[in-house]
Order: sequence, then structure tokens, then C-alpha cells
Amino acid sequence: MTAVVVVVASMVLVAWIYVGYPLALVLIGVLRPRPRRRAPLELPLSVLVAAHDEVEVIADKVANVLASDYPADLLELIVASDGSTDGTVAAARRAGATLVLDLPRIGKLSALNQAEQAASGEVLVFTDADSLFEAGTLRRLVANFADEQVGGVAANVVRFVEEDGRPVARGEGLYWRYERLLKRLEDRVGSVVSASGHLYAVRRSAFAPSTQTAGTDDFLISSQVVKQGGRLAFDERAVVLVASPDEGGTELRRKVRVMNRGLRSALALGDALLPTRTGLYALEVVFHKILRRFVAFFLVALLAASAVLAARSAAWWIVLGPQLAFYALAAVGGLVSGTRWGRLKPLWIPYYFCLANAAAALAVLSLFVGVRFTTWEPVAARPQASRG
Repeated sequence: MTAVVVVVASMVLVAWIYVGYPLALVLIGVLRPRPRRRAPLELPLSVLVAAHDEVEVIADKVANVLASDYPADLLELIVASDGSTDGTVAAARRAGATLVLDLPRIGKLSALNQAEQAASGEVLVFTDADSLFEAGTLRRLVANFADEQVGGVAANVVRFVEEDGRPVARGEGLYWRYERLLKRLEDRVGSVVSASGHLYAVRRSAFAPSTQTAGTDDFLISSQVVKQGGRLAFDERAVVLVASPDEGGTELRRKVRVMNRGLRSALALGDALLPTRTGLYALEVVFHKILRRFVAFFLVALLAASAVLAARSAAWWIVLGPQLAFYALAAVGGLVSGTRWGRLKPLWIPYYFCLANAAAALAVLSLFVGVRFTTWEPVAARPQASRG
């Protein structure tokens, strides 16, 4: 009987996380939508870029920002070099950045705090050095601040995947499409859980410096908007293009670091995790940001309990068989990931699903044993995007 309970509970939890939660948002959006106002608006902007050894992309990033159609007299670009030793500082200055801070190695969040102190804009725009966007993107972000309740705006991250992209790149593209769906649904009912560091904007008045160096800067900064009573919106029209990773091992390590830091950031919300304090947002964080990291544990429990029951009764192979087949496809997908066979959907989807959830499980375990990731090592990439 215990094994049956484990099977049912595990299946319900996994189904809720991937299907039930989005459907619940759809229902809430129908019953209690929260529309917001958007209108053309021109406010002083400070675009802040933290960079560590990104000489290969920083000039393109500066050119991309300066090519925006936003009024030049209302736009400043501050590059905060976090202990770069490869010529990033000189390259950013040559490219025409308004201000370049040549900082020692203090961490991304601290570098952004320093940039904020040097900024003069009414709206702070945070963006990564390897992210490119179209000329009108800044205007689209700022238009959301016509609604006085909006304290921050998350941009729409689109992963650039080559036609012959490898399974991990394709998986990242699929993951971000799912994330976009969740953000779209969350935006309809209130605030999105957090913004991505690739591109987002925050009112200067809603910015609160954080000292959580082992957390993710984008979550820590953007979630402050909700903690202070504002709304964190999502604008699908504000597209930022990002290159996708190719190597499974590299992506696994990156995801473990990011998810470890993301969980620390979510738990650092404190009383903001209480629905009595932040309403629906607290539940969004729990279901979207925290509970999803435990899917691998639910799946292992499901597999183990199913095996126990199948050993007792052949009827339970109806539950165990599909699981074994799925993991077999994932294993084959991993083995052939570097070949043309690895681009088959029945192989790369199970492979990436298992890779992502393995990273989440390792992140949870690393958090429990006290592992802290306080430094960042960005991987320079060159997505192709329009500059004007």
C-alpha cells in the first residue's frame, strides 16, 4: 500500500508542476485578470552591464545598446568590469560606453550595485554582455512604466539555436519557450516570479541593493519590486536574443550553479514567501521556482515504487514500462548527442529533460550540504540580432 501511495503522490506532484500549475494560472487569468497599462513613454535610462573577461563580445554589446532608437540624451550606458584582465575595460571605452568602472573582482551583484550608485537614470536596465536586442526594445520596456503599479519589467528571452544545433541547444530553446509560457500566464494574473539577467528594467525607486553574494543577481534585484509592493511585469514584445550552449557537461555544471544560487535567492525572500504578505506571488515562487527543483526526487521515488509493485504484479508494468523506455531513450540520446541521430526529438527531448532535472537535484543536494557559489564565469557567445 505504501508503494501505491508513493506512485500516486509522485505522479500527482510531477503532473501539477508541469501541467497543473500552468492550467491553474489560466483559470485564475480568466476569473481574475489583472490588465495593465502600456503607453509610449520617455524616461531617463541607465543601462547597466556587468562584465568579467568579455573582450570578445563587449564592443558588440556597447554598439547594440547605442544603436537603440531611444533618445540619446536620455540614455547612458555603464559597464562595470568585475576584475577583467583581458582588455574588456579598454574595449568598452573604445566602443563608446558612457562610463566604464574598472573594479576589482567583487562579484556580479556587487559590480551591479556599484554601477547603480554611478547611474543617474530614473529607470535601470540590466543586461548581460552576451545578449543582443533590436533597436526598439528599450522603448517597449519603458512603455510598461506608464502603469504606476509596475516597478519592474522582464524581457522575453529567445534562445538562438542553429539549424544543426546539438541536443542541449535544442533543449535550452524548448525550456525557454516553456518559461515564456509561464511568464505570460503569470503576467496576466499579477507579477512574474523573476526576470532573467539577459534583460530587464527596474524603477530606480524600486531598486534595493542586496548583499546575498551566493544568490542570483537577477532574481534578487527583480524580486525586490514585489517585496516593496510593486508589480513585476513581463513584456513579450521586448525580445532579447541569447545563444544556446552545446555541451551537456558544461551545461550541467552551469545549471547546478545557477539553480543553487536561484534556490538561495528564493529562500532569502523570507516573509515574502507567505501568501499573507505577497499574495499569489508567494505561491508562484513555491511552484515555479522551488518545487520544480525537486522533480528528480519525485521521479526516482516513482521509478522505485513502480519497480516494487511490478515485481509483485505484472499489471504494474503498465506504469513501469513507459518510465524505463523514456530513460532508455534519454541514455541513447546522451550517447549519440554529438551525431545527427542526436537531433531526433524522441532522443534529445528525454536526454535534455533528464539533464535538466539531474542538475536541479544536484543543486538541491549542494544547497543542503552548504555549497555556495559566490563567483561567476560567463561564457561569451555571439547571438545574431538586429542592431537597428
